[in-house]
Amino acid sequence: MVLKQQLKTLLRKNDLNASQLARKSGLPRQTINDWLAGSPPRDVRQIKKVADTFGVSVDHLCFGSAEESESKQTDLSSLLGDEWIGGVFEMKIRRVKINK
Repeated sequence: MVLKQQLKTLLRKNDLNASQLARKSGLPRQTINDWLAGSPPRDVRQIKKVADTFGVSVDHLCFGSAEESESKQTDLSSLLGDEWIGGVFEMKIRRVKINK
C-alpha cells in the first residue's frame, strides 16, 4: 500500500513518530498506527489533515510522488494524441418537453 510507505517515509524525513504526528494533526494515535500497519483510511478528511501537517498533497500522500504522476501523464498524452482526447468530450444535448 502506497499510503503506508509514504507515511513511513515522511515520518522518517521529518524525524517524527506516530504519536507526534497524531498530536500535530489532531488525529487519534491509533488511526496513524492502523495506517502504518496497512489498514486503509476510512475518512478522507483525516488524510487531508495528515497531508496538511506534512505540507504535501493528498495525492502525494496516497499515491506517491507528483513527479511519477507527471511523467505518466506525459507518456499517455504522447501515445493518444490531442485529437483522440478531444473526442472523449463530445456530447449531445436533447430538449425534452414536459407536459404539466
